[in-house]
Amino acid sequence: MGTTQVLSAWRATTRPDRRGRWVLGIGGLLAVSLAGSLVAATLPRLRHEKELDAAAARTADSPPVVTVASARRAPPTSELTLPGNAQAYRGAALYARTNGYLKRWLVDIGDRVKEGQLVAEISAPDVDDQLAQARANLVLSRANLKVSEANLELAKITLDRDVKSGVATAPQVIDQDRAQVTTAAAQVESAKASIQVNEATVQQYADLQSFQKIVAPFAGVVTARTVDPGALVTADNPSEARPLFYVMQTDPLRVFVNVPQVYATTIAVGQGAVVYRQEGPGRQFTGRVTRTADALDPSTRTLLTQVDVPNPDGALRPGMYLQVKFVAARAASAVLVPSAALAWRPEGTVVPVLDRDNRVRYRPVQVGRDYGLEVEVVSGLQGDETVVVRPGDALPEGQEVVPALAAK
Repeated sequence: MGTTQVLSAWRATTRPDRRGRWVLGIGGLLAVSLAGSLVAATLPRLRHEKELDAAAARTADSPPVVTVASARRAPPTSELTLPGNAQAYRGAALYARTNGYLKRWLVDIGDRVKEGQLVAEISAPDVDDQLAQARANLVLSRANLKVSEANLELAKITLDRDVKSGVATAPQVIDQDRAQVTTAAAQVESAKASIQVNEATVQQYADLQSFQKIVAPFAGVVTARTVDPGALVTADNPSEARPLFYVMQTDPLRVFVNVPQVYATTIAVGQGAVVYRQEGPGRQFTGRVTRTADALDPSTRTLLTQVDVPNPDGALRPGMYLQVKFVAARAASAVLVPSAALAWRPEGTVVPVLDRDNRVRYRPVQVGRDYGLEVEVVSGLQGDETVVVRPGDALPEGQEVVPALAAK
């Protein structure tokens, strides 16, 4: 056997054993690495769980943490802000009182007018003709009165002459003369009555003629115009008549507010109020309560209140949604606490208060006005207490707690 053949046989027998040892070595290293990683990951988790269990045990043994707030004395006055509806102080729809055609209009929407200012004219020739005829009849009736008075004077003279003539005049003639005097006197009275009738007719058509001129009933602003020149204007017919103009007086302005029942007794005529727009609270207008309904609406339990606000520059307009702030004196000193501090028990409304040892003591209270986030307590608190906010039902009397101030 040659040398080459011997080497080949030796390599064939030694290579598989070396490969196996390398594979076994690498596998061992991987196993050790995985075991180390598993231990490194498990130990911190176990340590954290142990810490959590210890903290939970400490927490279970410690008093609960509760949110607290300080009760405070209410100021001597209270502010109440309510939504209001602005309306014109006076408003009128201007209708025609005579039939005709619109001759012209002198104002349009947005124009300011003075009291008695001419805003439009109506053309009604038939009314003018009827007025002329009535005046002519009046002249005729006055002339007839003069004729009747002359006839009466003549009849009296004739009767006097016949009576003085004695036996020369027959009794029948004297009787006729007396009848003539009576007839003439009746004609005079009839003529006077005819004059009165014609005077009334003249006044009627004169009034209708004056209605051809539409004037503003008060100073204000024109908010609508519904006709144009040449349009037929019909009067005294509800189915066909329509207003020619709308005029509103905006200075002062009326603001109507519905005051809830709980505040109704604090509103009085003459009381001041501040009015402003919600989108522009920087500019405020001072007004005054001028009247109230003096009775609550049974459907809403609110008191309708009117506040008059000077509005010389027209900054506020009818139809606006406004905010009205009232400042009223409190009837009695009260304590303000968060609304969330109230609790209800079978014995009534209570407030949880902390004593010197931070233990919960429930005090019965009497509640006054509700301001949303805060509520008035009119009895049961002094105003220097620390109260628990949102106590819930699981906080028993005498429970020791850890107070934490509520965020403001």
